[in-house]
Amino acid sequence: MYERKLIALAVAGALGIPAAASAQQSNVQIYGRLYPEFTVAKTSGATPAGTSSSTLGKAPTGVDLKSRNSIDASNSRIGFRGTEKLGGGLSALWQIETTVNIDDGASPAFANRDSFVGLRGGFGTVRLGNMTTVFKDLGDPIGILGISSGNFVALSNVISSRVPFSTNSAGSFHLRRANSLMYDTPELGGFQIHLQYGPDEIRTGNLDANLWSAGIEYKRGPIEIALAHEIHNDFFAGSNALRTNSLTALANPVDGTGSVHSKDTGTRLTVLYRIGGARISGNVANIEFDESGAAAGKFQNYKNTRWSLTWEQRWSGTPLRTTVAYGSSSAGSCSVVGTTCTTNGLNGTMLTLGTDYALSKRTALFALYARINNGSAALYRNLANPSSSQIPVGADITQYAVGIRHNF
Repeated sequence: MYERKLIALAVAGALGIPAAASAQQSNVQIYGRLYPEFTVAKTSGATPAGTSSSTLGKAPTGVDLKSRNSIDASNSRIGFRGTEKLGGGLSALWQIETTVNIDDGASPAFANRDSFVGLRGGFGTVRLGNMTTVFKDLGDPIGILGISSGNFVALSNVISSRVPFSTNSAGSFHLRRANSLMYDTPELGGFQIHLQYGPDEIRTGNLDANLWSAGIEYKRGPIEIALAHEIHNDFFAGSNALRTNSLTALANPVDGTGSVHSKDTGTRLTVLYRIGGARISGNVANIEFDESGAAAGKFQNYKNTRWSLTWEQRWSGTPLRTTVAYGSSSAGSCSVVGTTCTTNGLNGTMLTLGTDYALSKRTALFALYARINNGSAALYRNLANPSSSQIPVGADITQYAVGIRHNF
């Protein structure tokens, strides 16, 4: 215990927290998760050139990626956090969290994960910083063996973070929003409301690329229910995603000089139920990319429905835990100003299997498997190493991995 206090005081000093305050009124915690893995990945069934049937998306090449081996660190991270009691029921709280690339030693930006400072009291909690959106946070209560993103097994690769017709990331509803303000109400009768706003700090022309994310959750006994809604203004996730499409006339201008605007929305219902050593969760979401003021022949709208089911089981009397998860995204519908638009082949599904074997409360061995089945025109993906532009249209992606995880 004495050594932990010394470490906490040293970290507090490095972060500019007075030692006396650290020792008497506040606490500092060092935490993190490391989970390197050996991964094998391949694609198969890429759509032959000239056969894609959707109006949207890249032209297919029919060329699959070669099988590859890799050592990945996923979203391993280290963090520092603490609180300080200010009196009168008011507390300050803070967190600084950073990705740790233990596989290749690359240096990500400091505080690139959830990092903030805030106040908590009878009014609720207010935080300012770089934070996961409400939509993302409420929509994945289980994850895969505790993994909700940044790994090939995450269902977010199909149900929230990808546009099926592009490798552009503007259409993601699985975000961490920089420069944002978050408010969480006090919990009342099992209910709690969350509100988040991310302004556009660099406005261009008449555009205002801001984000709003809100949700309400209910927790009582073995059940959790959450409803979240998120709005992206002037993100241009539809037409901006079409830059790689051979039909370049579909793309709208995004330089702010015209009257074209975009409004992308996501709405998701999530249910979690605990029974014995099992946790079962389900998601259903509607995602829509909408643009107004476009000229004839330009992108106007795309929307689809996505859903997932996850079952996690801890086996009594053993150190084993298993997870089975399945996600599906429909082909959806689309419109282009003044002409027809088809979405044939933009559907996709994902199956994930995982197990871990606990060696201690902090350390475990794990094995993972995932397969994405893309429709003939779809680009759902979960590969960590090739660039997005290399992903073949319509290819099915199979990956499996073994690794070790340590929490501290």
